[in-house]
Amino acid sequence: MTLNRRNVLSGAAALAASTAFPMRAAAADPLNVGMVLIGPVGDFGWSTMHDVGRRRMEELLGDAVTTTQVEAVAPPDFDRVVTQLVRADCKLIFTTSFSYFQPTLRMAEQFPDVMFENATGTSMLPNLAIYNARFYEGRYVQGVIAAMKSQTKTIGYVASFPVPEVIHAINTVMRGAWSVDPEMRVRIVWVNAWFNPGVEADAARALVDQGCDVICQHTDSPAPLQFAEERGAFGFGQASDMTQFAPNAHLTSSVNNWGDYYAERAQMMIDGTWAPSDTWGGLGSGMFGLAPFTNMTPEEVSEAERIRDALADGSLHPFEGPVVNQAGETIVPAGERLSDDQIRAMNYFYQGIDVAMP
Repeated sequence: MTLNRRNVLSGAAALAASTAFPMRAAAADPLNVGMVLIGPVGDFGWSTMHDVGRRRMEELLGDAVTTTQVEAVAPPDFDRVVTQLVRADCKLIFTTSFSYFQPTLRMAEQFPDVMFENATGTSMLPNLAIYNARFYEGRYVQGVIAAMKSQTKTIGYVASFPVPEVIHAINTVMRGAWSVDPEMRVRIVWVNAWFNPGVEADAARALVDQGCDVICQHTDSPAPLQFAEERGAFGFGQASDMTQFAPNAHLTSSVNNWGDYYAERAQMMIDGTWAPSDTWGGLGSGMFGLAPFTNMTPEEVSEAERIRDALADGSLHPFEGPVVNQAGETIVPAGERLSDDQIRAMNYFYQGIDVAMP
């Protein structure tokens, strides 16, 4: 497993070598690992795949670990849940949402003897690591596919919250689409939720009614994809392979793979080598991949595979300049590319996105 990781502390060298899998560690007492999920395990998306990752960790480490998982934790309940996990002697706690980042910072300061890892974030502490996958690479592929499939030249995007990770994902869809056809446009409906199937479906309905014939989503249920199927549009799944929910509409899904990372980090706790790190794995890392391409011609599949493979090997970068915002201002000139910090702080939309920044 090759991960893009930035280490901070003198223990960085220990993090550079991934533990070989499968592995089972011997320990006098099992490591207690806590996990806090933003949605229900049965969302079929983001939280489902973190649960799959937890079970993969248990499979790899056997009786060296025990786990306690709490699902559907609303941010106002976060402190209470984490405090209970600490009292249950959890020494490593994974918090699995950008919405948890600030609360996790607060809890890490309150419990300096517990190690925390937050799925997406912008900074670290001596006992807080951050981790994510470069899902925007998959979004670029979605943009390419959407431009090849769309008859109306209009892509719909069901968006959760106007935070940087969602904004740069929308922008990457636009980049991919414009690489095929610069007349493509993206429309957005904000649902202000990570998981709310009814609201997600209503958002997809509004987008289709506005002429969008391909639906992207940054929410966790299959509802937008199912609505696309109902209305004869196309769509993409989120976090897991959602082909089964819309066999005639589904084009591909980003599929999240957290288990090996969880096992590696838990093993480091057992070995005494854990240190905070900033991990951001791309298509070439194994932290996520793309589900099989469906409802596409052989030529479309071939092009999608070419783009996917170029992103994975680094020969294509979604944020290569020129990058121009909605106001026509050049953010990055030709010959340069956005840095990771610029991507993660993105607060503007590209040309071609037909909505104002909230």
